[in-house]
Amino acid sequence: MNANRIFSLSLALAFALLPAAGYAGRGGGGGRPSGGFDMHGDVGTYHPPQTATHSSTGPAGTSRTTTATNTGNGYNRTTTATNGDYNRTTTGGASNNGNYYHSSTGSNGYGTHSSSTNGNYNSGNYNHSGSGSNPYGSYNTSGSGNTYNHTYSGSGTATNAWGQTYHSSTYANNGYVYHGAVVTNPVYHGVWGWNGGYAWYPAPYYWGGGFWGAFAIGATSAAVYGSIVAANNATYTSYQAQPESPGAKLLSSYNLTQTSCGAPNLVVIYGPNNSVICAYPNNLVSAGNYSVDQQTLTIVSEKT
Repeated sequence: MNANRIFSLSLALAFALLPAAGYAGRGGGGGRPSGGFDMHGDVGTYHPPQTATHSSTGPAGTSRTTTATNTGNGYNRTTTATNGDYNRTTTGGASNNGNYYHSSTGSNGYGTHSSSTNGNYNSGNYNHSGSGSNPYGSYNTSGSGNTYNHTYSGSGTATNAWGQTYHSSTYANNGYVYHGAVVTNPVYHGVWGWNGGYAWYPAPYYWGGGFWGAFAIGATSAAVYGSIVAANNATYTSYQAQPESPGAKLLSSYNLTQTSCGAPNLVVIYGPNNSVICAYPNNLVSAGNYSVDQQTLTIVSEKT
């Protein structure tokens, strides 16, 4: 078997296992990855590391070099393209434990951009970020979600050349996508600042993913705080938020006092994994329906 044949086989394997289709919508408007491979039943099988590299120059003068590697526990691929002052590098990979990643950086004589996505097929959790700049301004986006329970929260910030800054947010839950106004958290600032800078992911089998406290779905030990019938006619039972939980931090930062759901003119907050709590409105938060942006621990008005 000649060298070109070996390279073609290695590169085909690497491309086939990379989750390229799962990144549609990252970093640009609140979309969330979908599709991908179900690797729940995979058993990690070790293969000796193998690497293949290929370089070419297109008719327009763009030079590309691609390196594909079978690491023995997964696959990685890196492609670099250059043409004059233009350059772009993309990297992606997947491993037998379900982790995957994809990143891209690029620049030309006008501006720069970068993006990255990381996730795990087994849990469904993923997160992404993106940034860019040119003479007219800059932008930053970030978001996280879960492909299995169809939740997503993301935010974006853009600043133009005159120093004006704009903010946006997107939240998706049960097929509904919201682009309402953000009620800025008066205590916590920055992405995951409330959690020491570390991303928070819902824990399986816990109500609200553990956001409102570490108790299991349907647990009898948690105090019931009424229920809510949502727009999709589903009934969600509300439970008391437990001290020191992320949800308790959320309530405290907005000076909200939790109460039983059911009465009119309450603050209704939909959290992760179809969870909901209710609170009395105050001077910071008016009555209405809200979703939680878990990255910044802010609440977003649910207006489609």
